[in-house]
Amino acid sequence: MGSIAKVLIVEWDTAEAEILWNEMRLAGHEPTAAFSIERANLMIEQDRPDAILLRWKLPDASGLSLLSELRLHAATSRLPVIVLGEQGAGEEECIRALEAGADDYVRRPFGIREVVARVQVVLRPVPRALVRRHASVDALTMDFDARRVLADTGPAGEQTELRMAPTCYRLLRLFVENPYEVLSRQEIIRHVWFGAAVKDGIVDVYVKALRGALEPLRERLVIETVRGEGFRLAAAAPAAVPPVIAEVPQPAVSLPASQPPSHPPRRSARRPAAERLRVNGAYRQPTLVSDLGAAVEKIRHLQALLQRKTEENRVLRNAMESDKPPLRATPIRQKNKR
Repeated sequence: MGSIAKVLIVEWDTAEAEILWNEMRLAGHEPTAAFSIERANLMIEQDRPDAILLRWKLPDASGLSLLSELRLHAATSRLPVIVLGEQGAGEEECIRALEAGADDYVRRPFGIREVVARVQVVLRPVPRALVRRHASVDALTMDFDARRVLADTGPAGEQTELRMAPTCYRLLRLFVENPYEVLSRQEIIRHVWFGAAVKDGIVDVYVKALRGALEPLRERLVIETVRGEGFRLAAAAPAAVPPVIAEVPQPAVSLPASQPPSHPPRRSARRPAAERLRVNGAYRQPTLVSDLGAAVEKIRHLQALLQRKTEENRVLRNAMESDKPPLRATPIRQKNKR
């Protein structure tokens, strides 16, 4: 007889559930029973069984739906599950169960001793692979076998272990296994809380706690909130760098020694636009405006100033014209008639 194991029996027929429970007890195990998918999810989260006997058809859903959820979640992906088929089921049902991730399948009617023997087989220890299972996203590495979270925080690649609670660890593993993908609150509840009846607000609470645990990596990774969708593990946005305006050095103008400067040269009344942009052979640098609102406000100010100057010029021109003496009418000389 092997070691004592927790065996969860998911069976809606109370008579058959009792028979299986008694046989598991006689085999030296600790059996528990659930009569629906909802109850089974709760017991899996609380008791963490070592193996599951799962009936194909249940009152609230198909047993394959529970099996698929267990295989998607990291904590239960290797949990041994034996599917108990229905009466008169064919080969197709067995194939579907095995493809969904079942470790074994038993067709009804089955012998109780056969079921006990199959439970003993799936509970045998499997040799662990020499390669450790881990996943990495940018500077974050999760070692699933050792249950460690390592962060590259030093310039030379030094790793620091991040401490976090079990729920935060499961939440982080879900993000790391699905990087850069938006995960809804319902998906997070289904994978982290095994689909238990918890409110959506609990997800926000644990996401906030996980952000605090990932504070050493705030410049590399961030958990983004996607409005109306959920959350996403993504690379942190680079810090904004203010624009740098380089000043163009103005070359010095040297005058011949024989011609000492007497007075500054007179400026021409009007120069072409191309010449006005050049100062001592170098083009002036345009003004760089980083704020669009400030640029619009500047344009409006210049427009108002131009309009005011135009109005002043018009008033001045009218005043000058009104000060001129009126032109006197010259009488037309008539020729003397002889």
